[in-house]
Amino acid sequence: MKLTIRRGGGLAGMVAQTELDASSLPKPDAETFAWEIDRAGLREQPVPPPSSRWPDAQLYEISLEEAGPPVSVHYTDANLPEGVRLLLAWVDQRPERVESLEQ
Repeated sequence: MKLTIRRGGGLAGMVAQTELDASSLPKPDAETFAWEIDRAGLREQPVPPPSSRWPDAQLYEISLEEAGPPVSVHYTDANLPEGVRLLLAWVDQRPERVESLEQ
């Protein structure tokens, strides 16, 4: 199971990418990772309602790769569900994550 988070927008227009692969985690943490993904409901997320686009809005593209077709969802700060916000915070604290910047 691999989660890729792309954050973009804002005034600078930079895109930051964070990846976390369950295979890089110790078994108890991989189980917690799976639980966090389940709690976020990524597999069941409905398409978020459109929100007003602001020129400096933070945009999120979240992709989940596992057995079966990949899941990809898009949000802004205005419509980011709390469960997804908690998942992103959990991933951001993991030392196993891989980060990169795109222009």
